[in-house]
Amino acid sequence: MDNKSLGQILKVALLAGLIAGTVAAIFHWTFTESLIDRAIEIENHAHATLAGSSEEPVVSRPVQKAGLFAGLLLYGTAWGALLGLLIYAVRPWFVKLDYGRQGFLLALLLGWAVVIFPMLKYPANPPGVGEAETIGYRQGLFVGLIALSLIGVTVALAIERRLSGKGNVKRAAVVLGYLIYLALIYFTLPGNPDPIKLPADLIESFRALSLVGQVLFWGAMGGSFWWLRRGGAEHSDRPS
Repeated sequence: MDNKSLGQILKVALLAGLIAGTVAAIFHWTFTESLIDRAIEIENHAHATLAGSSEEPVVSRPVQKAGLFAGLLLYGTAWGALLGLLIYAVRPWFVKLDYGRQGFLLALLLGWAVVIFPMLKYPANPPGVGEAETIGYRQGLFVGLIALSLIGVTVALAIERRLSGKGNVKRAAVVLGYLIYLALIYFTLPGNPDPIKLPADLIESFRALSLVGQVLFWGAMGGSFWWLRRGGAEHSDRPS
C-alpha cells in the first residue's frame, strides 16, 4: 500500500476535476447549448405574446456560453477537492486497492449517489420549465433525495467492507438491499409538480444530454484520477 499525504491526493484530484469540467463543458457547448437557445426563444416568444414586448436578458447568451466553461471548471474544482478529501478519509476501507483504483471507484459512487440517481427522479429542465412559486419545494425534494441517496450508498459500502472475505452470497444480499432501498425512495418521493409547457422532444433531448454530461463528467473525473495517479506512481518508482 502506498501512503500519500492529503496534499498529494488533493493535487491529483483537483487536476482530475479540471479535466472533468473541461470534458463536460466541451460536450455541453457542442450538443446542449443549441437546445437552451431553442428553449429561450420559445420562452421569449411566449412572454412577448403576453406582455406585448420581449425583455432583454440580464446576461447575454454569448456571455452565458462563455461562462459555461468557467462554471464547469469551478464545478470540477469543487468536486475534485471533495473527492480528494473523501479518498484520504476512507483510505482504511480500501487498503487492497491502490489510490488510482480507489479514486476511480469513489468518483463513480459519488457521482451516482449525488447527481446521477437524483437526476433519474428529478431530471434537469431547460429554461422555461418550472414555476417560481414551487422553487423552494422542488429544491427541498432534490436535496432530500440527495441526502437519502448518500445515506444509502454509505451504509451499503460500510456493510460491504465489513463483509469483505465472508462470502459472495452475503455481499450480493447487500447489493440487493441497496437496490430495494433505492426503489423505495424513488417511488415514495413525489414527482415534479410543475407542468411542462415546452415541446416534448426538446425536454427529452435536454434531459438526456444533461444526464450524459454528468456521466461523462464523473467518468472523466474517476478515469483521469486513476490515470494521473498511475503516472505519478510510475514516476516515483523510477530510480533517481
